[in-house]
Amino acid sequence: MTRPHALPPELSRRDALRFLGLAGLATGLAPSYLAAAAPSAPPALSGGQPGHYRFRIAAFEAVALSDGGMAPGVSSSLYRNATTDDAMRATLREAFVPDDLVRLPFSMLLVRTASDLVLVDTGCGATFGNSGGWLAANLRAVGVSPEHITAVFLTHAHFDHCGGLLDASGKQPAFPRARHFISRREYDFWTGETPDLSGTFFDDGGRRGMIEGARAALTPLASRWEFVAEGDRPVPGFEVIDLPGHTPGQIGLLIGEGADRMLHIADVAHHHVLSFAHPEWSILSDTQPALAVATRQRVFARAATERLRLFGAHLPFPALGHARAVGDRYEYVIEPWVTL
Repeated sequence: MTRPHALPPELSRRDALRFLGLAGLATGLAPSYLAAAAPSAPPALSGGQPGHYRFRIAAFEAVALSDGGMAPGVSSSLYRNATTDDAMRATLREAFVPDDLVRLPFSMLLVRTASDLVLVDTGCGATFGNSGGWLAANLRAVGVSPEHITAVFLTHAHFDHCGGLLDASGKQPAFPRARHFISRREYDFWTGETPDLSGTFFDDGGRRGMIEGARAALTPLASRWEFVAEGDRPVPGFEVIDLPGHTPGQIGLLIGEGADRMLHIADVAHHHVLSFAHPEWSILSDTQPALAVATRQRVFARAATERLRLFGAHLPFPALGHARAVGDRYEYVIEPWVTL
């Protein structure tokens, strides 16, 4: 009795191999693909990482864009309330993260709605050497020119967010057709009387540099800024959220509609381990450290409760994930990289 699915007895081994596309093996002759000349040595696998990542926010198309990053050494001087360098290293090791550097990527967000192409923050521009300023090249990589952008939101006026606002002349907008949005509190803070940066860890020279950089980026566009506040929706699908503390007028954005909205948290979190495990630690550039901590606690609690998807300018590229409450702390859950 023939066994189910067995080859018929009259089917020879040669016939079976021919049937399976392996007749070349039956003859003892190497198939053509085995007879091809050996290839040259494979190329090195080192080099840069991809600088863009495509995804969706509800009905909107979106792209995360890398602008580079920085990686200072582990030091408790980076964070107010971080007791010792060893405490920071232990926190990093517990999360399986190398404990020698605090890696801070710079990520920008591009969103296409039914009527607009919206850019959130503009990166470093030419202010940060080779380790920053990659936004323009990564926009070109996805086929977008500056003229395509119809709206620019500036979350706050630190160099790694506002450095790309102007073109090479330093006088004209880099995105000439775009409406430009900023909170009035943020604009007035940097362009009014001497900003109070006493809450930061920077010395007088560092503080002057922050002020000069912000003013150099903001003031040439004085006539173009449109001021926004909590709850405003200047572009359909983009709701402004106040996130004060890191700077007095920092904003975030709730993007999309319904249950699929995503929250852009700007610089509420600077590190995917340290900021979540120790939300009480305030980074050295926080203008109002206590308020920055309170804002972080509020945002993380809301994100965890509402299961909000997050985009953070300094979270691991492509900067997407969720906050999960673990006791009185939080964990950052990275969203897996997927293809569309």
